[in-house]
Amino acid sequence: MGKTKKRKQTPKNIKLSLPKQSTPQSANFYVQEDFEPDRSGFCLAKQQRFSQSLLWELQRDYFNRRGIDAWRTGEVPHYITSNPTIANSYAEIVLACWQDQNHLVSSKQPFFICELGAGSGRFAFHFLTRLTHLCQQARIPLSNFRYILTDFAPSNLQQWSQHPRFQAWFKQGVLDIALFDINHSDQLTLQYSGDILSAQTLQRPLVAIANYFFDSIPQDLYYINGNKIQECLVSLYSDVDPQSLNASELLQHLHLYYDYQTTAPSELAPQFRSLFTHYQNTLTNTHLIFPSAGLMCLQRLQNLSQQGLLLLSADKGYADLGHLQGNAPPQPIQHHGCFSLSVNYPILQDFCEQNGGIALMPAVKHNSICVVCLIMCDGASRYLETQGAYNRHVQTFGPDDFFTITKHARQTIDQMNLEAILAYLRLSYYDSHQFARYIPRLMELAPSFTAQEKVAIAEAIEQVWHLYFPLGEDRDLANLIAKLCYKIKEYAQALTYFQYSTDMYGEDSETSNYIALCKQFLD
Repeated sequence: MGKTKKRKQTPKNIKLSLPKQSTPQSANFYVQEDFEPDRSGFCLAKQQRFSQSLLWELQRDYFNRRGIDAWRTGEVPHYITSNPTIANSYAEIVLACWQDQNHLVSSKQPFFICELGAGSGRFAFHFLTRLTHLCQQARIPLSNFRYILTDFAPSNLQQWSQHPRFQAWFKQGVLDIALFDINHSDQLTLQYSGDILSAQTLQRPLVAIANYFFDSIPQDLYYINGNKIQECLVSLYSDVDPQSLNASELLQHLHLYYDYQTTAPSELAPQFRSLFTHYQNTLTNTHLIFPSAGLMCLQRLQNLSQQGLLLLSADKGYADLGHLQGNAPPQPIQHHGCFSLSVNYPILQDFCEQNGGIALMPAVKHNSICVVCLIMCDGASRYLETQGAYNRHVQTFGPDDFFTITKHARQTIDQMNLEAILAYLRLSYYDSHQFARYIPRLMELAPSFTAQEKVAIAEAIEQVWHLYFPLGEDRDLANLIAKLCYKIKEYAQALTYFQYSTDMYGEDSETSNYIALCKQFLD
């Protein structure tokens, strides 16, 4: 029996069976040589291609079953890619792309923007809010744009169609919804207008927004070492009887085991062979997550238009080829009943550039979120306004910088004065998520507010509420705002927000008492 070598930083629940001649020499994970590892427990699937693993069926089942509740309950993180700051960055880039288009394409057709896996709908709300503002400033009719919310789960489309914040845009024809499945959809059928987007109908480039998207769709997995390629086949075992668990619980009890099968670029899809030959000659001693499904999706989206595709994407992942060296097998990051993987953006970059496009990537190392822009359009080098907007709103100061600042600010909230809080609110475009964090401090400061400061707070509250996209979360923002208004003796405003709270969350004795007190003070 061979000897088990233990390395530092071993991923939990990952066990490997590597052929001896391909054993990595410096990877940070358990390597078990010359013997079959102890695969105890209940076997759910054996030696499947990673992209065809049961894992992805569990993932799809979770999102189908949970619908909007996945985001409402916070099970799926989404704030970092669904806040007003990242929405403003995207709106600036999209508007710049539209301006480039006016010089390059002679068409009166609207500019179509398709959000893939739009989830809660919160990003779309912030994007359209910021785009509306930018269009008003530039005196550009908002009717030049069409935003399409897409998902594979029909229940999400139903929720979007009923959300009160979307109704005005639906009526204006600016917003629409469509089912879209990355594995099958070759066109988009819009449910409100009835339009069908395809290469026969779309005269301008399609803009695709993919936030927290590529990290959650099927990937292939390979091991590359010494110009040799092996495909990683995954087996799934549960340490608990799977019959006693639902899909969400099952994911928490899974153990992943990998076996390795020799392959070659010639066995891959023809459009990916040159890419893979490049990685075969460049990388060594590494496990490579290859986004085959994501690349196929980009091809289908690009083929929907006669003019190509502009992709805007934000995700956790890697921005340069160096991060693809020496990697252990992926350890999926679990979020209750679903999981995600880091995105290999250099592969998307290479795919874009090999097909004549321009990839705009972060110039400095990101801390939390990687934001990229792929210009996969005819004459990509002529999209100068688009490139300039990316430099200003991502490179110079972008969504990742904003998130870093907010994390730092959280540590000093208990020391902030009103001026600092209002400054952070303005920086965040009156972000309701950030404002909720400031409310306890504002309650502490309230007794010392001057009349002028009370007016400033009241005005800020109106801005925050106007830009709030409610999902029915556990946190009742309207109630928190109402109590702050009551604290600063703005009883009419407090009464309004207590009523909002009651409308959204129902009556309770505390709120009823506050309402009675407000009315008493106002009489």
